[in-house]
Amino acid sequence: MKNPFQRLSIRNKLFFSHFLILLVTVTIIYVTITVNNKRSAVEFLLDKTEDIRIKVQQQNEAKQDFLLNERLNEDFFRTGNSEAISRYRMILRQIDENIAQINQQKLTNKQALNEQIITITKDIHTQDELFVQMIDSVKQLGFGKLGLIGSLQNYTQELKSNNLINPSILEELKQQEINYFLQKDKQAAERFDTIAAQAMKTYVNSPSTLLILGSYKRNFARIVALERIIGHTKETGLSNELAEQSKKTDLQIKITIDTIKRIYQEDLQVLNYIFIGLIAVTFIVGILMSYVLAVEITKPIVRLNNAIKEVVATQFKEDINPRFIDPYREDEIGELTKNFNLSIRKIRRSISIIQNKNNILSLKNTELINNQESLRKTNSQKDKFLSIISHDMRAPLSSIISFLDYYKENFNSFTETEIEFVSTNLNIHVKKVVEMLDGLLLWSRSQTGEVHASLEPIDLAKSINDTTDILRQSATNKKITINTKLHNQLVWADKNMTAFIIRNVLSNAIKFTKEGGHIEIYTMRNKRNAFIIIKDTGLGISTENLEKLFRDDVTFSTFGTDNEKGIGLGLVLCKDFMNMQNGSIEIESILNEGTTVNLLFPLVGRD
Repeated sequence: MKNPFQRLSIRNKLFFSHFLILLVTVTIIYVTITVNNKRSAVEFLLDKTEDIRIKVQQQNEAKQDFLLNERLNEDFFRTGNSEAISRYRMILRQIDENIAQINQQKLTNKQALNEQIITITKDIHTQDELFVQMIDSVKQLGFGKLGLIGSLQNYTQELKSNNLINPSILEELKQQEINYFLQKDKQAAERFDTIAAQAMKTYVNSPSTLLILGSYKRNFARIVALERIIGHTKETGLSNELAEQSKKTDLQIKITIDTIKRIYQEDLQVLNYIFIGLIAVTFIVGILMSYVLAVEITKPIVRLNNAIKEVVATQFKEDINPRFIDPYREDEIGELTKNFNLSIRKIRRSISIIQNKNNILSLKNTELINNQESLRKTNSQKDKFLSIISHDMRAPLSSIISFLDYYKENFNSFTETEIEFVSTNLNIHVKKVVEMLDGLLLWSRSQTGEVHASLEPIDLAKSINDTTDILRQSATNKKITINTKLHNQLVWADKNMTAFIIRNVLSNAIKFTKEGGHIEIYTMRNKRNAFIIIKDTGLGISTENLEKLFRDDVTFSTFGTDNEKGIGLGLVLCKDFMNMQNGSIEIESILNEGTTVNLLFPLVGRD
């Protein structure tokens, strides 16, 4: 049986293999996107459902606010509306919008979840109907001079002012009315009804008294009925129904959230099985196809390679032997064989020319060797410069990134003061990066002899504070405390070089100090010199490694406590800069206890 790949060219074989890889990659990406979309949809549903739950609680607060405060507000009885009712209506609209957004999701097409969303909707609107009934009942009930309660005052005033009833009877009726309103006493209502009925019998011959007293009795009975509808206690009336309905709605929302999570877990499990199965199938098929294609592609190449070795062994005296490669092949190998045979013939003609030119090349080679040392030095300077950039720019850029990440995560809650703080700090660190680049360019030019250290009086305390501000965020990230005890004193130094040296030493201290450690920076002086001492509680340096720190022929670097990687040239450059400023640098260290770096600068005005 012939191999189906034999008729394909190498180009088509490679295309076919890459197509398979692309197909597998696209399939895996599709499954991954599907899983991510499913997760996003579930998160959206959970967020919206939880938001509905919160808003239902806010509705309950609005109801309580209405019952406790605004039912005693005369503006409500005049307008039929209040702040609590408006807030309740607004929250209801938001809940309806959330439910509408939930219903637009494909996941809600599942019957169990769809039924629960419908149940939540019904429960919420059932609460709304009960609350509307309560509002209507409260409005009828009235307050002060409004509603049914207000009518009672009018009736008693009319009975009293027109002497239509015995004052003692009216006083007794008023007392029972007050007892009922204060204590919601059912017996007080019954006594009121009994006294009113007896009074109506007493004044049966007084139509005016009977008319007003009858209205008084009916309105009070209506008030008692409305109070029962509204609910005297949490166990009766609309108040109880609303409370029970709220509990039912909250329970239903919890059940819905659990259902969403369960459906997501079930779908995710199915997708996981599909994903694992797909990976297994593609892995097995990929291995088989890769092996077949590798053999088909490499077999003629191996033969051609053997043929070429034989030709090279004969110093190109013969063409490729047909026993290795059929010269009449029509694929890329056949074309390559023909072209190689032509090349062999040209090589034979060119060997003599090459031999003649070899002598000329030997002379050129001698010249190149002479220039090699100069090129090596130039290349070394270039490598140092690039290394400094990667090593020294990390700290300020890390601070900038930290501020940007913090701003990105919290920008919605930022105040103007916080925005100004972040912007100011970003501006400071960006300026420091620019200053560092200027300093590095100045150093690069100084290494080529173009410029030298520009010595001037500088304030060591200011230079240290500026550098500490740049690196303080890096220290804070590792919970490292930096303590300073500085004195303002002028020294002869190059501003950029000094900033570079302090920054490098402090950066190393942060790098090799464990979380929770501390760093001390203080200054001292004698009659001729000023000193900067930077002391940390870090990992320390062994005696063997201390000898390597200032050697420019050895690149020595270790990982920091958070796996920070340096370039190994920072301290070598610090020593070069200190020498250019007529200063010195010394390092004392004890392994696992810490390191102390001493920087010496000549004072301004020394003897």
